[in-house]
Amino acid sequence: MAKPLVVIACPTAHGHTNPLLPHASHLTKQGYSVTFIGGDEFEASIRKTGADFHPTDNPYTPEFLKEILSIPPGPEQLITTLKRGFIDTTPVRMRSLCSVLERLRETHPDRQVLILQEMMYMGTWPYILGAPPPKGYDEFPPLIIFGTAPLLVSSVDTAPFGPGLPADSTPEGRARNAAMYDAIKDLQAGLTAYANKAYSALGATRKITQPVFDEWCTGHKLFLQPCSPSLEYPRSDLSPTIRFIGGTPIREVDASSLPAWFPELLQPATTTTTTTTTTTTTTKKKVIFVTQGTVKHDYTALIIPTLQIFADREDLLVIAVLGVKGATLPDDFETPSNAKVVDYLPYDALLPHTDVFVTNGGYGSFMHGVMHGVPMVLAGTTQDKAEVSMRGEWAGIAINLRTDTPTVDALREGVERALTDMGMKEKCVQIQRENQELDCVAQLERAILEIVDDNNCTL
Repeated sequence: MAKPLVVIACPTAHGHTNPLLPHASHLTKQGYSVTFIGGDEFEASIRKTGADFHPTDNPYTPEFLKEILSIPPGPEQLITTLKRGFIDTTPVRMRSLCSVLERLRETHPDRQVLILQEMMYMGTWPYILGAPPPKGYDEFPPLIIFGTAPLLVSSVDTAPFGPGLPADSTPEGRARNAAMYDAIKDLQAGLTAYANKAYSALGATRKITQPVFDEWCTGHKLFLQPCSPSLEYPRSDLSPTIRFIGGTPIREVDASSLPAWFPELLQPATTTTTTTTTTTTTTKKKVIFVTQGTVKHDYTALIIPTLQIFADREDLLVIAVLGVKGATLPDDFETPSNAKVVDYLPYDALLPHTDVFVTNGGYGSFMHGVMHGVPMVLAGTTQDKAEVSMRGEWAGIAINLRTDTPTVDALREGVERALTDMGMKEKCVQIQRENQELDCVAQLERAILEIVDDNNCTL
């Protein structure tokens, strides 16, 4: 039996696209034909995996991001992001998906097609809710959803997603959680109605009847969460459709992309020996890697303060990655002698040599730190960052500074603690091993075969 044709569909953003690239590579190496729907800026990376590339429009313009970030962190920012950045993209995402599916049916009339959709690619929802399938299909193809954020689902054991509160399953905690869900029920109902209107306009015949977060995570056959269970709060009411598959594996780094100074990180420790009592001293600089992520580029929040705080530490090497090709720090900023600043560099190049990772709590950055077993200092509250940061704190692998703009003292204290807390480092290594042993790419391939072999996999 021929292997299914796999369609991978991702929103046009780094954090939603990059985690699926290793899976595309694995599947093509295993003989699958993969079509990858993504943004134009990812075309080269997608084609490098061996997948066919199909473009979809990118709504995340600098103007859009500026507008979203101008809204103070909180429910309004989150709701606006979900409406403008995702639900409103449903028509164009649906057209892109339909185009790919119809082309595949024309060229391969007898082959099984399966869709692997990043959670926030909205193009499947009208179909799931009853819209007629694309031309050539009696029914919509089987679907697997892949998460690239902390779990969004409601639970009696957790507070609503957003503010970054720790889970609490005690009677008091469950009462707190219930009260918080009750307080936002009108917001949730409004967002659900907004989504239903968008989907109905595209042919949906059924309506979402639960909060959209829950629908997006559980309203289909299988949801894959790319982390180990120890990185998520225990939920007594977790849907059986949600499966933990471990973190996305470390990607191979192109040596030609590395800066000229990179070999300094590979130098062995230096050894000094006295002549009287043969005392040996081994020294190697500790490495602090700091980044502000790939969306918000206010370098005064984390990067410049970290460089300045540790400028007088000869035992440290501080490496700052600005996150955008061609980016620079202000002309009047003088880079300390113990620091390196680079516009763009794969995290997988630096993290094997890093002792502490300082970042703003994006889920992709967080999971990179996890897969390298590196203690983290997290400073972020916008979008999903408060939730990511709290999970890092809860799991015992990160210092959560609970702000986008930490004070000098808080940042220094957080980094110092992460450098010296051996218990945290041991926990990082333990969770790294858990995620490696789950074997994310193999689990996803098994899920594909399981869904295809299931005679009841139709929607």
